[in-house]
Amino acid sequence: MTVPEQTTTAATEPVAIAEGVRALLVAIVATGWVVIPDTTINIVVSVVGFAISVVSTILARRKVVPLAKLGPDGVPVITVVPPAPDAPKES
Repeated sequence: MTVPEQTTTAATEPVAIAEGVRALLVAIVATGWVVIPDTTINIVVSVVGFAISVVSTILARRKVVPLAKLGPDGVPVITVVPPAPDAPKES
């Protein structure tokens, strides 16, 4: 019995990329706190890093379909709600 090979898409998934960006930002901010003696600059770098982290997370999560909305075959389920029978028809 042969098992089909699974392709790993962890490197190209939006959330994996966002996590990589977040790890890089943490490293930059930590390095800034060690190397830069000015506290004000460190706070600015930290706030900018946090803002970029939030934006990258939001952008990445927009591209992800929640598992609750996937059908049994892995295809996104699109639910169409018909109009109520007593609703006026558009002309």
